[in-house]
Amino acid sequence: MDVKLDYEIEKKYLDNVLGYLNDKLSEYVENRKNISDSIVDYRKKFIEEYRDDDDKIIDYFDHENYKNEQIFMLVEKKIKEILYLKKTPYFGKIVISEDGEEEKFYIGSYGFDIGLELPLIIDWRAPMASLFYQGRIGELSYKIPSGEEICVSLNERIQFLIRDGKIISMFDSDIDIKDEFLKEMLSLKSSNKLKNIVQTIQVNQDKIIREDRNKSIVINGVAGSGKTSVALHRIAYLLYNFRDYFEDRVLILCPNKIFMEYISAVLPSLGEYGGVHSYTSEDFIYLSTGGNLNFNSYDSHMEKILNDKEYLDEFKFKGSYEMKCEIDKFISYVEENINLGGDIYFRDELIINYEELNRLFYESFKSRSIDVRINLIKKRIFDKINKVRNTFVRQIKDKYKSMNTDSDMENYYDMLMRNEIYDVVRDSSDIKSSLHYLKLESPYELYREFYESYFSKDLVNLDFGDLILIKYIDINIYRPKKDREYRLVVIDEGQDFSYMFYQVIKMYTESPSYLIVGDLNQSIIKFEDNFTHSTRIFENKKDFEMLDSYRSTKNIIDYSLKYLNDRISVNSIRDGEDVTYFECEYDDIKKILIEAINNLKSKNIGIIVLDKRMINKVHDMIKSNFYIKTITDEDHVYSDNGIFLTTVYFSKGLEFDSVIVIDSGFEDNILYIMLTRAMHDAIHIKIKNVIP
Repeated sequence: MDVKLDYEIEKKYLDNVLGYLNDKLSEYVENRKNISDSIVDYRKKFIEEYRDDDDKIIDYFDHENYKNEQIFMLVEKKIKEILYLKKTPYFGKIVISEDGEEEKFYIGSYGFDIGLELPLIIDWRAPMASLFYQGRIGELSYKIPSGEEICVSLNERIQFLIRDGKIISMFDSDIDIKDEFLKEMLSLKSSNKLKNIVQTIQVNQDKIIREDRNKSIVINGVAGSGKTSVALHRIAYLLYNFRDYFEDRVLILCPNKIFMEYISAVLPSLGEYGGVHSYTSEDFIYLSTGGNLNFNSYDSHMEKILNDKEYLDEFKFKGSYEMKCEIDKFISYVEENINLGGDIYFRDELIINYEELNRLFYESFKSRSIDVRINLIKKRIFDKINKVRNTFVRQIKDKYKSMNTDSDMENYYDMLMRNEIYDVVRDSSDIKSSLHYLKLESPYELYREFYESYFSKDLVNLDFGDLILIKYIDINIYRPKKDREYRLVVIDEGQDFSYMFYQVIKMYTESPSYLIVGDLNQSIIKFEDNFTHSTRIFENKKDFEMLDSYRSTKNIIDYSLKYLNDRISVNSIRDGEDVTYFECEYDDIKKILIEAINNLKSKNIGIIVLDKRMINKVHDMIKSNFYIKTITDEDHVYSDNGIFLTTVYFSKGLEFDSVIVIDSGFEDNILYIMLTRAMHDAIHIKIKNVIP
């Protein structure tokens, strides 16, 4: 192959694409200006015309000019895409043969088509782009959204590294994305936002991203395997190929707000600016219960998990299958002991008898929720009361109508009639009011009754486990309406959620597909049923393992694996410096920390400890030597540069250029979590004595 000739050909194509991009950018900028001017002029004209009519102005801002503003937003999105493409128009090229004709396609983060015979760039999410990610040349196939499989011959596969519109490197790649390219991408500094990985998606990752849209996928992936990135790229892929089906129906549940902020840039960088709903798992459950209960914050809950064994054991039990059985017994008890009362009479007229009440509740309305059954019975009773009441009223009217009265007595008898009717209406209202026992307590009140009976103690402070069980009672007894329909539910850090959590999410969302990512080895809370077992409740489920780490160096990975009880094999393609280990007295930590921070070349350093108590101690040690950014609650922000001091539970999912772990004595897998936050360097400081 004439490399120089190929380079000149590719450079010419790149220059051609850049020219078209510049032309299209100018066109979009002009369009944006025209639309913006039109919107501003219309607003000025409208406000001038109706300056004295506030209602008209309000109505305008609610309804008018919506179309132009939507077009403006679309043009703005296209401008952002083209500005990105000008720096890196594409990263791959495939040459395929189909029916004897050879065609070439360039693959980028976004598609770019100006109406020529072939698009200048195809979007990485397009079905054909999967040929690039399959990792080999030869006879291949790809599926289009309808499910039809297209067979082609992949003759050539080229990888590009393009920066600021210039080809830095290019090479044939007929097996997988070249190690040199991947290493370069992984050697970049950490960021305050998770980055998209479209240029380095691996074969196994691409299979997950493009899996059947109706599958429920559970990924057990080691630290740094890119499982969160894969989940977000799958969302982008599904929205691109099945937008009408998924748009505004995707739910992402994150462990905490810091993590939610950390991943927030990925979907916009892939061209998806809306249509996805993100919550912390706690907030989602809390808001779905009505949002009027007080419960422990995420950080106070995790502090108790780490330091209060009794609290931890109770929390784990509340999330277990055994607890589900106990709650189900309680719900059955509530159903079987509903106070339906006895025979109901209205002025000696039988409205409904006890047998009919029971038949309605336990037979006729059996398929409905308990709450609905009670309301249906009350409606049936009220209808019958109204019917009898109306009969009495007619009888009273007929009685007075049939009486022969003098005209001067008409008003008197009319008053008597009205009084009798009033008595009937009052009696009917009194009977309805007396049926106050035909109602259910709130889900919280029912749960409190269960909790205090089962645990033989008062329910004082609610935790996340309590919220889950309250919601479980709510779903089973009240069957509340959902705020919206979800067709894909994505759950991150899945290993930290209980069996009961997954039950509630499944019952409440009723989504046809789920995507759950986690790492069994990063479980802070070791539930009896781990997440790979708990998620068996989801239909059409497919399990994946991801054992390649793209975050940490091989040295850091090998060192961290020593702290896992279950021996696993993890692949890492980058070599680096060995982990530095110190074992010291508590009083020597300050000196070691200061030297370590000064020796590290990183602009982004994470000091990770167990809990807030240790944060306070370490911060006091070195606050006069360095500016320390502490992350102690969900309102703190993780940024690009600086020295960050945080707990193990807030560090989950984040990454730092360098990590200093202060080992104050805890379970080994906690060390694994801490160490694998590091991309390039890790220091392990073990405290020998008891911490004061």
